[in-house]
Amino acid sequence: MSEALEVHGPQVEEDRLIDVYRAQRDVPSPWVAISDQVMGGVSNARVSQCERSNSSASCLTGQTSLDNNGGFVQMKLDIGPAYSLANFQGLFIELCGPAHEYNLHIKTSQLDRPWQSYRHTLRVEPYWIRFNIPYSQLSPHRTDIELDPAQIKSIAVVAIGEAFDVDVCVRRAGFYI
Repeated sequence: MSEALEVHGPQVEEDRLIDVYRAQRDVPSPWVAISDQVMGGVSNARVSQCERSNSSASCLTGQTSLDNNGGFVQMKLDIGPAYSLANFQGLFIELCGPAHEYNLHIKTSQLDRPWQSYRHTLRVEPYWIRFNIPYSQLSPHRTDIELDPAQIKSIAVVAIGEAFDVDVCVRRAGFYI
């Protein structure tokens, strides 16, 4: 990861980044694929460890379909309670894939419905980009509850709302001070 890295969002020094996930060759991915099939849709997805642009990564591939009121696939990473997330200013994620928009969805223990989340849209490009997202830029979706960072329990990269071939990889994710 020594190449020049494009950064979107506030500039954050490397020593202020706390990794929750960093891809490693020959280590199984902790990311889990979820599709709209859980609610009757027909989209499909899988997560695999890959090499992308000279880096190990967890990659989400598949297709989204709007049939049967569907239209999403995602790769989700559970965040353990070991992190004191309220002490951080935001989160970061490094993504790469064919040019397309994806959503970042944050779930907290405050939310009790599967359709609720805190969201931010990311424009992925065919080179590695680090997205630094302050907590204040996460928009509540179908909830009036204000985000409490201490309650974060998962992050997900989501392809949603249109039919297309999904191909997005993450090599690093975490939080920043």
